[in-house]
Amino acid sequence: MINFYPQSRSLVAKANGTDTFNVLTYNVAGLPELLSSGNPSVNTPLISPILNNFDLVSVQEDFAYHNQLISQVTHPYLTSHSGNVPFGDGMNFISKYPLYETVRYTWNERSGFIDNGSDLLTPKGILYSSLEIEPGYFVDIYNLHTDAGSDEGSYNARRSNMLQLAELINQRSVGKAVIVLGDTNSRYTRAEDNFETAVLAACGLSDPWIDLIRAGVVPQDGEALMDPNNLNSGSNEVVDKIWYRSGRNIELEAISYALLDTMFTDSSGNQLSDHYPITTTFSYEINENIKTTETYGGGGGTAFSFMEEMKDQFPTKIAIQSGSRVDCITFTYPDGSVASAGGTGGTYKELVLGNGEYVTSIQVSKAKKTLFGTYRISYVKFTTNFGRTLSGGTASDIYTFEAPYGYAISGLHGSSADEIDRLGSIYMLLP
Repeated sequence: MINFYPQSRSLVAKANGTDTFNVLTYNVAGLPELLSSGNPSVNTPLISPILNNFDLVSVQEDFAYHNQLISQVTHPYLTSHSGNVPFGDGMNFISKYPLYETVRYTWNERSGFIDNGSDLLTPKGILYSSLEIEPGYFVDIYNLHTDAGSDEGSYNARRSNMLQLAELINQRSVGKAVIVLGDTNSRYTRAEDNFETAVLAACGLSDPWIDLIRAGVVPQDGEALMDPNNLNSGSNEVVDKIWYRSGRNIELEAISYALLDTMFTDSSGNQLSDHYPITTTFSYEINENIKTTETYGGGGGTAFSFMEEMKDQFPTKIAIQSGSRVDCITFTYPDGSVASAGGTGGTYKELVLGNGEYVTSIQVSKAKKTLFGTYRISYVKFTTNFGRTLSGGTASDIYTFEAPYGYAISGLHGSSADEIDRLGSIYMLLP
């Protein structure tokens, strides 16, 4: 289930101004009082102002006390609350950076209704968003809360959760920087957990706890690592994790990692949740060769990106298939690579680009196929620096992607199925 809410010279530069940001992931134990083992009505308001110390906050179990949780938050970008138990998934982002394209995905498999983690009580899953840390530079962020429990059904569900997460990352984050944060209910030492191969290896992700605290040494299967005398040691593993990777236009490096055992406490020193928050500070560099945009359209379809096929090339041919809406868009590149999104319907049109000709703008419209359906891309128009155009579909309100000075459109990203549902541009620096 998916819920949708909106050849060139090389330039690698330090980001303007601040070139670091920090992230926090925290299971805030916000279950309704009757279901909670803690005191969330008292503790949640105490959590709220401390969250402002972090540039991006990822929370889990944000159910019954959401208003209290954000009551003293000053960050301008917050995901919409999905509701209390049993309707909400308990996950949210709080950010100083703009968030785009927020989508909630429910796990395909969950186990346990009133026991073994009670995961069927809420639509737990993945919260996705696109974080713009500099204009034109996005990091895909994934908040997750996997199936809890230590019975066979929970193990099977949690392994399925990890495979679903990896499939999503490999589908919608092609070529992009990624940060995964959340309550994984998983341990390196637990043989039944599969995240090392299913997610970290499959998606090229690194773990700052492994790299910075354990000097790159991955724990072996065996007894859980617990060190109550030093919670920040390499001998103390928690189920809350932060994973990351760089992308084609953003290089990320984790420069610090910490479990915060004294920051989120009451006046008596008691923890405000039954989980410890963990934080990582990242440094980043931007590759000015490539910029991306937010996307425009509806909430259907499966994510796509032309990033892999385009490499460092501009298209030599653009083709569209359209009728009343846009069915398919295809880019062909000089090395013969073809990138396509959409279905097989519609009337075919193409534009072969000449020497020195580039796509400089895309105009799009959106419309619903049915009264109760989601929006789809109903019109697209490509314009080149030679003034030539290729268009199809039915135009209404126009949204324009205009390449910045010195750039041209080299690829697309968005979502599609049998038609184009959502569309954004990938810009590349001109030679």
